[in-house]
Amino acid sequence: MSAMIIIITTLFNFLILSMVISAFRSDILVLEILSLTFLIVPALFIPLRLIVSEKSLRIWRPIGKVEIQIADIETCSVIEDSRSIFDKTIRTFGSGGAYGFLGRFRHDTLGKIRMFVTHTDQCFLIKTKDGKNFVVSSPKREEIVEFIHLRLS
Repeated sequence: MSAMIIIITTLFNFLILSMVISAFRSDILVLEILSLTFLIVPALFIPLRLIVSEKSLRIWRPIGKVEIQIADIETCSVIEDSRSIFDKTIRTFGSGGAYGFLGRFRHDTLGKIRMFVTHTDQCFLIKTKDGKNFVVSSPKREEIVEFIHLRLS
């Protein structure tokens, strides 16, 4: 994770943890359940591993995996300037900093995007033939983009 995401996640966790402690001290069951939910649920969607094979790109998370077939990819490119994505994006469902940029977003020019970003300076964009857009981060983004380009040609 990038330093910014680590700081945001740490602050988020401290805030929610203080809410959990307060809820348990006050013995309000609804508040206890709600605060524990806010603490646990976002962590279940963190991308833990990115696996690229001859046939697909898989994003493994504690709950569910996302799989993009290589044959379904129209273009794949490195995002050199991450501000071009993040400054023009509105979160529609997901996390916009805590645990990363995860979930569904809307971009000014790209439209709907699904993001799986834990390091904002290591992103790449995948556009599929059916019009879906994915922004994914990896420390090996150049290698992944090159690997996909070789499979597409």
